[in-house]
Amino acid sequence: MKSSPQDRSLNGGYALLDVVLAVALFAITVTGLMGVMQRVSETSSGFARDRYIQQQLEGLLAERRKVSVDAMATEVFDEQSNITFRTYAEPFEVNNGEGNELTDLYKLTAEATYLDDGGEQVEKAELIIYKEPER
Repeated sequence: MKSSPQDRSLNGGYALLDVVLAVALFAITVTGLMGVMQRVSETSSGFARDRYIQQQLEGLLAERRKVSVDAMATEVFDEQSNITFRTYAEPFEVNNGEGNELTDLYKLTAEATYLDDGGEQVEKAELIIYKEPER
């Protein structure tokens, strides 16, 4: 049984439709994957920034706890990351449970201030330290 020319042209039209649908499906899939990859990249960048800030704050606390109380106040701007790091110490008063105040305690705070899509953000780390009075 031979196919007529009309049947062959209909089959050719369906083949073209199959190719167009395959290309459209491929384009939709690639577009979706690009969106996912962009979000993964943004999330990864955010985690890297958070880890960097955490390491810097821990380092500042370790460094500043060794100096005198007057020298604990610092402010540094990191031009590469556009983050401002500050440290400062405040007297920390606590009762010893017998009605007496413990003295020579300080709360050392390290702050990181930066801008992101949500506006200004501030991350803090604090440490309670004991410093004997300077003589």
